[in-house]
Amino acid sequence: MNKLERFFFTKYLEDPKRSLLKFSFMFMVLGIVLSVAILSAGLNLFQGYESSLKDVLLGSFPHITIQDANNEYLGTEQADTIIKQLKKLPQVDKVTPVINYAVMVSSDSRVRGASLNAYDFSGAYPFPYSKYVKEGSNSPKVGEVIVGKYLAKELDKQVGDEIKVIYPQLDRISAMGLYPSERRYKIAGIYSSGFYESDRSLVICNLSDAETLLNINPSFAKLEITLKHKAIGSADAIAGIIQKQLGMDYAIYPWTLFSAGLLRLVAMEKWMIFIIFCFLVLIAGINVISAVTTIITDKRNEIAVLKTLGASTASIKKLFAYQVGLAGVGAIIIGQMLGALLSYFVEKQGFYRLKGDVYFIDSLTAAISPLNQIIVFIVAACLVAGCIYYPLRQIDRLQIIELLRNS
Repeated sequence: MNKLERFFFTKYLEDPKRSLLKFSFMFMVLGIVLSVAILSAGLNLFQGYESSLKDVLLGSFPHITIQDANNEYLGTEQADTIIKQLKKLPQVDKVTPVINYAVMVSSDSRVRGASLNAYDFSGAYPFPYSKYVKEGSNSPKVGEVIVGKYLAKELDKQVGDEIKVIYPQLDRISAMGLYPSERRYKIAGIYSSGFYESDRSLVICNLSDAETLLNINPSFAKLEITLKHKAIGSADAIAGIIQKQLGMDYAIYPWTLFSAGLLRLVAMEKWMIFIIFCFLVLIAGINVISAVTTIITDKRNEIAVLKTLGASTASIKKLFAYQVGLAGVGAIIIGQMLGALLSYFVEKQGFYRLKGDVYFIDSLTAAISPLNQIIVFIVAACLVAGCIYYPLRQIDRLQIIELLRNS
């Protein structure tokens, strides 16, 4: 910025009524603020949704699962041998044997399908999901169960109430038809991970209760491996190492096999929403074009004087670009701040919640990522800059004689 440009730029800043407080200029600033606010808030909320979904998936499900290749149950000695091998790997945090089976849960006249997961709560093996037991005990005794939040709500049950768990044994057929195995259990705790499908179908009990209900010998259906935080992203490679150690008699499933595709889809949707919302900024750019055109029209006399004094067209363009550009940058920053407040309000409001059966989780959260904010600023600034440059080209066509004649 040379001395002439700096002089007139300072002049306009010291006297904002000349152009900065005009309706067209203020309308331009308001358009940028609102469009950037919506863009920023949308990205913050989608980033929060992506982060929350990833945290739930990685926190409430095993990072690696080991099963018999023929879907047979693992004996206790067999499982202990595998666990000893797995504990030698530095990336492994916990290894938990589990029995799981599809059952039915009933209460009075209400019947729901459920997934029964049985763990050893004697202390011999860790229970990795205790943090999700929000009410009651996270260590059920024999004859007690932990029930998912939405399952308990559908059955109209609370901690201390009883439910009936039914296992329809297909190999036990009498003259009267199927002879199901059923037991009554007391609800010791309520499980709430935030993942809707688990919270509406999960029943957790002791191994001994599951062995009695399912009529099986002491054994395990699978081993669930929880990796250390830094190793979660390398689950595929670690699963390959385990496969080499255990051989092909076992099936190894990393979490990426089931959840990576979903997370990639959510990430793609986030950036698709970002691209769509960018058009709001582009629409606000129409106001920028209109405002710059109006300023040039209003300043025709001053442009004529500046050209008469020897000011180059490039210097005059810079003068208007500095003036509108500074306002545009300020509007973008204010819009990002407003977007943060808007996303915070959406997170804290209580009159709308996500439908868990559609969006997997039932809570809206916002996550303000510095990288996302930089991307929003750069994209918005580039769009605004393009909208400023386009109308400035008409200054090239302005002739001094015509400007002075019409002044």
